[in-house]
Amino acid sequence: MSSDIDPPGPPSSDSGGSSGSGIDPPDLDLSSLRQLVVVGVLALLVVAAPVVGLLAWEPVEEGNVKVVKQFGATTGTTLDPGAHLINPVTQSTTSLPVRPQSYTMSSQQGEGAEANRDDAIQVLTEDGLQVDIDITVRYRIDQADAITFYRQYRTLETAEDRLIRPSIRSVLRTEAGRLPVTEIYTGEGQTELKAAAESELEDEFAEAGIILEAVQIRNVDLPDQYAQAVERKEITKQRRQQKENELEVERLEAQRKRIEANGTAQANRIISRSLTDEVLAQKYIERLDETDTVYIPVGANGYPQFVRTLESDDGSVPANATASGSSGSSSSPGSSGSSTGS
Repeated sequence: MSSDIDPPGPPSSDSGGSSGSGIDPPDLDLSSLRQLVVVGVLALLVVAAPVVGLLAWEPVEEGNVKVVKQFGATTGTTLDPGAHLINPVTQSTTSLPVRPQSYTMSSQQGEGAEANRDDAIQVLTEDGLQVDIDITVRYRIDQADAITFYRQYRTLETAEDRLIRPSIRSVLRTEAGRLPVTEIYTGEGQTELKAAAESELEDEFAEAGIILEAVQIRNVDLPDQYAQAVERKEITKQRRQQKENELEVERLEAQRKRIEANGTAQANRIISRSLTDEVLAQKYIERLDETDTVYIPVGANGYPQFVRTLESDDGSVPANATASGSSGSSSSPGSSGSSTGS
């Protein structure tokens, strides 16, 4: 028996449905594609711009300079303190301090570049004595010549190991060998050694882009027996100088006394020429009202040969009244009165 119902056939294309069970993608035109590309690029720029800006931003702190390098090689350009921009893709920088630096070589542990050992410079003086010298070298990188320094040494540590340390040791040993131990121990000898070291090192440092500011001789350590001998010599020298000073004072004092005596003699000569008989008589009269003792000039030269004390107001003669004449004999008050009258 045949069925009256036919099996369903494939869906007609005229039904407007999608073929099969899939969904067709939307159609995209060229303008839409361009918009998508533009949006993607803008988004990438928004994200990348801050990153690139941070990489290109190159600040330099005060007291430093930065050497600009391109693919690892110096470009010959330095950046001074402040804000700068570089190409972060091809360029990089290295910072160098231009502040004053110091390098110390000392026998005291805890000081200097080699703090854990005796690092004093051992030198031989002119007379063959070994002396230990503590020294400090003050220097700084020349900001205008930082490229030269970087090309030769790159860092301060390298410059100290390869230039500063060996140079100062060599110069001090040479210069100290020209001085005897008795001079190198004194302030004058150390000043001479310092000046010689600075003169020798200044040009050598300048060739490496370094400015030498000062060489400081901090201490000169002698063996005990020589130190005591030098000390005794200095004490003797000071005592001799003190004696010379005392003798100079005495010489000046004697000269002062001679000048004073000459002045007094000259004054006496002037006074003696002015003391005439009339002047002496006037002086005698003026003194009569000022004292109870009267000096009576007698004789040709008018020298006082007779002295007596005048009577008091009540007419009595004091008990200690005395009189003397040219012959040395004494006379009574009565006779002295008659003599006065004459």
